[in-house]
Amino acid sequence: MSTVTTGYYSVIQYCPDRSRLEAANVGVLLFVPAGGYLRARFSTGNDRVRRFFKDEVQDFAQVDSAKDMLARRLAVEAEGLADRAALEHHLRLYANEFVFSPLRSVRVEQPEAELLQLFEELVGGRSKRDPRREDPAVERIHARFAAPDLAPRVKRRVPVRVPVLGEEFLADYGFQNGRFNLIQLKEFGQTRESDWIKDACRAAAEGRMLFKHPDAERGEQQLVVVGTFQDGADERQNRVALLLAENDVLFFPESQIDVLAQRIVQTAH
Repeated sequence: MSTVTTGYYSVIQYCPDRSRLEAANVGVLLFVPAGGYLRARFSTGNDRVRRFFKDEVQDFAQVDSAKDMLARRLAVEAEGLADRAALEHHLRLYANEFVFSPLRSVRVEQPEAELLQLFEELVGGRSKRDPRREDPAVERIHARFAAPDLAPRVKRRVPVRVPVLGEEFLADYGFQNGRFNLIQLKEFGQTRESDWIKDACRAAAEGRMLFKHPDAERGEQQLVVVGTFQDGADERQNRVALLLAENDVLFFPESQIDVLAQRIVQTAH
């Protein structure tokens, strides 16, 4: 199990004219002194820059180049930064179109996963730390994975990059049993049919690419979807199960979580 330590993050903003105090969030920086980890993650597009500055910025290729250069520079200069004060001093030396928000502390267990989550929240627009109460079924699933027979056998919050599609997400859990199984919890209780079909199709496409293209570190992979449904949604559940199976995705409805748990206990290594 990874050790929990303190890290520091900063939102990276694009600010072509500092005198106007207008900026667009384009990236996040995470620094973990204990492991010498310093990495920046940037948006691949420039939609925020376009919305903020409209016709003021003409050369978006130059913006992308500047982001790439800054990411590489930070990675190289991570060595020798011993603590928060050293990083704060270092960031003050940057005098270009990028500005850094004041460093804030965060508890870090897996730096790559934490950086991805911070990026999704602060730049990608997804709110994952909102205290909204989860569906009781989802809470039961998390409780099952926290049980003593499963917790030591699974990894939590596993960063995933989908081959070909290029999409990235955090798998809720993962375990190795010959293939690396990436477990994703999904709620299929949407009111509109088009919404849950869209979610199911996306999971199917991601699962197909993960199954066909081995990862350089994890080897062969497989997506495992644990789905929750509203009462009486048997037809919806059957359609989701068929679509996922056709694309090499293992599917377990919440009612079969113990079947998946037994599989993990018996095969995980």
